Amino acid sequence: MINSFSKYQAWRLLDHLFGGKEPADRFHRMRSKASASSIAESNGLPERKSVKAIPRVCGISDRDFHHQYVKPGLPVVLEGKAMEWKCVQEWSMPWLRENYGSDEVSIFDPLASASSEVQYDVEVTHLAAVLDAMESGDTSKYSRFNRLLYDHPELVHDFDWKWLHGLRSAWSSGKTYQVFIGGKGTRTSLHCAGEHNLFTQVEGKKHWFFIEPKADIWLDPPVTRTPYFYSMFDPERHDYERYPGMEHAQVWECLLEPGDVLFNPPFWWHQVTNMTPSIGVGFRWFDIMGNMKMNAVGTAMTLMATNPPIWTATKHRTDFAAIFKQMNSN
Repeated sequence: MINSFSKYQAWRLLDHLFGGKEPADRFHRMRSKASASSIAESNGLPERKSVKAIPRVCGISDRDFHHQYVKPGLPVVLEGKAMEWKCVQEWSMPWLRENYGSDEVSIFDPLASASSEVQYDVEVTHLAAVLDAMESGDTSKYSRFNRLLYDHPELVHDFDWKWLHGLRSAWSSGKTYQVFIGGKGTRTSLHCAGEHNLFTQVEGKKHWFFIEPKADIWLDPPVTRTPYFYSMFDPERHDYERYPGMEHAQVWECLLEPGDVLFNPPFWWHQVTNMTPSIGVGFRWFDIMGNMKMNAVGTAMTLMATNPPIWTATKHRTDFAAIFKQMNSN
């Protein structure tokens, strides 16, 4: 017998394929029905569980890290893993201003908190303007997916790139570095994507909420045919009337400090807030076998994305602003 989650994912995939104009909703009623059935099946389970801490480990071997966390797709913080890396030792906001303040950056917030729809506005400015905003407390300028390591490729050597690259499998594609530079209070709302991510906290403190992929059925992500999935549920300000199933979901959290490396598995929902001025760098790759184990429907929707097509997203994987513009043009 097909369970409610499988039914929900099947209707979600059908909306992706045949659901009409984005956000596709031809089969939304069937998705909602499956979600309601899942909530009924959850009667008797604990409601409003306490938030749990993401495990923190120190000194774990690469073999154990892979078998205990990467292979099963479980988030973990490698405490102090990058403490001796040059990026953690030398990078700072004044260092960025002095050396790269004139760099052109694209500012965009896919999920502005005041809206329930993806925002496609892109502002082009300079890194110095982002740093100025941070000093003044202006949270409107958060440099997401910054191309610093592509505009200045020598900076890759400030990371243990051989270790990062070595964690990819034979099925992996892509070696994408993405820099995030933002002031206290800047954040990115709840979202997920089909990539493995090793995130190095270089400067400052960053708080993460996590929700397991099986919560897809309760988060009701709009079907927009992009490789970027989002939900308007806020783990910090719960709306259980709109998302009743989330009363049964387990929420996880962690706080990253300089030198910590977080493993963020594919399709885990996450919401991120900078608790102080922050520099963080994600290293991402796509592993089709690992993705299929984590979320087969999410993987299929990623590969069959049309807004933009997966080959366009792959072509521009080092420039997320370009992908964003492609989404806006469709």
